Amino acid sequence: MQQLMHSFPGTEPPADILAAVERGEIGAFCLFGHWNFASVAQFRALTEALIDAAARGGFPPPLIGIDQEGGQLMAVGQPATELPGNMALGATRSPELAEQAGRVLGRELRALGVNMNFAPSLDINVNPASQAVGVRSFGADPALVTELGLAMIRGLEAEGVIATAKHFPGHGATESDSHHVAAVVPHTMARMNRVELAPFRAAIEAGVRAIMTTHVIFAALDPANPATVSPAILDGHLRRAMGFGGLIVTDAMDMHPVARLGAEASVRGALDAGADLVLLAHLPDQLALSRNLRDRARPGAVARIDALRASIPRALPPLDVLGCAEHHHVAQTIADRAITLVRDGGRLPLRPSPDQRIAVITPEPRDLTPADTSSHVRIDLAGAIRRRHPRTDAFTLPGGASGADVSAILAACQGADRVVVGTVAADQDPSQAELVRALHRRGQPPIVVALRTPFDITAFPEVDTYLCAYSIRAVSTEAVARVLFGEIEAAGALPCPIAAQA
Repeated sequence: MQQLMHSFPGTEPPADILAAVERGEIGAFCLFGHWNFASVAQFRALTEALIDAAARGGFPPPLIGIDQEGGQLMAVGQPATELPGNMALGATRSPELAEQAGRVLGRELRALGVNMNFAPSLDINVNPASQAVGVRSFGADPALVTELGLAMIRGLEAEGVIATAKHFPGHGATESDSHHVAAVVPHTMARMNRVELAPFRAAIEAGVRAIMTTHVIFAALDPANPATVSPAILDGHLRRAMGFGGLIVTDAMDMHPVARLGAEASVRGALDAGADLVLLAHLPDQLALSRNLRDRARPGAVARIDALRASIPRALPPLDVLGCAEHHHVAQTIADRAITLVRDGGRLPLRPSPDQRIAVITPEPRDLTPADTSSHVRIDLAGAIRRRHPRTDAFTLPGGASGADVSAILAACQGADRVVVGTVAADQDPSQAELVRALHRRGQPPIVVALRTPFDITAFPEVDTYLCAYSIRAVSTEAVARVLFGEIEAAGALPCPIAAQA
């Protein structure tokens, strides 16, 4: 059953999977960093084993997809280039940099043997409370999201990787996370055409080859079913009304809004709704599912899959392109140009005397949604500042910090001459908000740097010096330090409006 995108645990493909590829029964895979990646050499050996199995059966390479968005979601971390992500690109307002980011992603994925990227996100960030979208979006303006999304698609496709625009018809207006609940978007069709659907319409017109569905209910199109299992949305609206002739691929079918229907029933529902390729993710017994659903195969969908497979370049770039100097330069340029100075209290740039002490406080990184790899990142804002001022002390606020944790950090940085606080979703974390407010109350007003979405200042509007970096990656903390010490200007512009800054 070629319309199922299989996954498997382990750093080598199981023998029964390779045999099914050789027989032509499996033509697509989704790989996961936590399941399949131990090193770049091992990962490439894994993808080459899948490609070789297809070749033995006389077939083109299978579709091999992965979530490598940059920013908060990178299935493959170091030594891959750690790009700052979409919202940082939104702050640069630069389609040229978005296309370069797509080229970096594409070139490195091809070196790993991956030929399909589940990126870019074309969701419009119109709900500040949404962690499921957050910095994965280019911003709140449909025109900006469209311009940068199309540029990234061009970059990916130029390097031989199939770009996948997601999450159709648009996840940005939801507050709930569709990994866990069936969110509902109540907007009218007029509003959706103007906002959510606009980037997808432009991507279709530009020839995007794949679109990923979301498990969200859109009342104006189908008040009963999530988009992934909705014939009205997939076949009726995306295929017929919008004229999309490319591959419709689902989001992961182990996510609650569809998984609650049962594995076979939900996959069958997606196929019947018009999905060409159903992403099985962590569903069990995938070979059995494939056997049981043979009767749902559609010639048109198989033809679209076959056409994409036939287009895949056979030669793979060398592995040394991962994290190369050229790619790092692109990532650092994006990070440098993204830093946004929202408020300037006249305390920048920093000019500490050699005997003065700087305290840097950052939160412990954690995954705020399953579509997140932040817990694998070390936030090193203190290190970037220490390279410029040796008398810099680092403090980490634990996740879900208690009042005692906050008090301990406040006591430890009591004598600091300058305090820099990096925050992550502080508008939804009372401990971070209380830390910032307590520093301000005691006459030690901090310089605050939002390291994810820019909305943190709503939790402490009294702060007078506030920057946004949009990323916890090393290139972004380096860029913050460059701005703090006056080495570069803060040239970024807010990609999302911040309510109630006063």
